[in-house]
Amino acid sequence: MTRMKLCSVSFTFSVIAIQFLLLSTIVNGQQATDSCNLTLPLKDLALDSSLLQCVEVWGDQNYILRYSKTMENTWSFVLSAPDSSAYIGIGFSTDGEMVGSSAVVGWITPDGGSGAAKQYLLGGESPSKVMPDQGDLKIVNGSLKIESVSSRLFMSFQLTAEMPRERLLYAKGPSGFFPSSPEFRLREHEFKTTTTIAYNTGPATVGPAMSPGPASGPTPSSAYSLSPHLLFFGISLIAMKFF
Repeated sequence: MTRMKLCSVSFTFSVIAIQFLLLSTIVNGQQATDSCNLTLPLKDLALDSSLLQCVEVWGDQNYILRYSKTMENTWSFVLSAPDSSAYIGIGFSTDGEMVGSSAVVGWITPDGGSGAAKQYLLGGESPSKVMPDQGDLKIVNGSLKIESVSSRLFMSFQLTAEMPRERLLYAKGPSGFFPSSPEFRLREHEFKTTTTIAYNTGPATVGPAMSPGPASGPTPSSAYSLSPHLLFFGISLIAMKFF
């Protein structure tokens, strides 16, 4: 009788644990996902967001780029990406290569600190040649900012240009690293990809995702936004009903 009661209790806890894990997966997925079918959730954006064209530029990392020519020789950009405790970046290149391009990079520390975003000159492949507060992008004063909404980063800025460069680079920094004062140096990105955008027509050609080292696929738990500890806890509870 005691054994049957223990099995019943174990089974009940197993069901509760599974429901909790599924709910966490759904909530995390809703919070971290953006798409061109969703309304831009920024309240203090200094332009009509309905004017922005939208492109899903990096499916593997769920990077969404919105852009539009909002005034004569002025272009507005909003880059959206999951907040994975890492910097995000978008580079403007003449030939599709990183070296020689200028990039906008932003991050928000997980301790509740204010976000930061800067222009960087990608002068070489080593981090020492990536220079903060340098580059040839003419960013409109006061337009560059980054904020976090529902577990996503939204980095917005305006460029003064007749036509921005069409070869764009995107990068995600190493998790847990944030550039700090006074040098604001970057570490090498963890992943990157390239696209080409025809600003007059809107479509984008997405290049292959690249990383500095061998890419490892997501674990079953990380693929569904689950902590390995939570997954192990749920499996352990399920296993208890068989004892």
